[in-house]
Amino acid sequence: MTWTTLYINGRPGFKEAVMQKLAHNSRFYLPGSADSENDLLLYWIDNTKALRDFKIEIGSKLIFKYRLQFYFSVPEETTAVSELTKQEEALVKKMNTWEAEHYRHSA
Repeated sequence: MTWTTLYINGRPGFKEAVMQKLAHNSRFYLPGSADSENDLLLYWIDNTKALRDFKIEIGSKLIFKYRLQFYFSVPEETTAVSELTKQEEALVKKMNTWEAEHYRHSA
């Protein structure tokens, strides 16, 4: 039997709910540790079973309530700040100029 690593992420409180739901023993998944740094829950799933079967075990109510997301590798953190292109910077400058001409910025 071979195993696939599965990481689960979701809204606050999802770990306890998922672990409680999957507390009964199953032959096709093994619980791992909860990663508090990345807020991930780890499970190993039997390769012969589909991810859908695992999701059915969890149930649609929990998946939608906690907006669960499933990954086969640790998800990359996306940065909210991205650099603007030169065209976008020119557009922002143009909008600021227009706003300064049309609106008074007084206290």
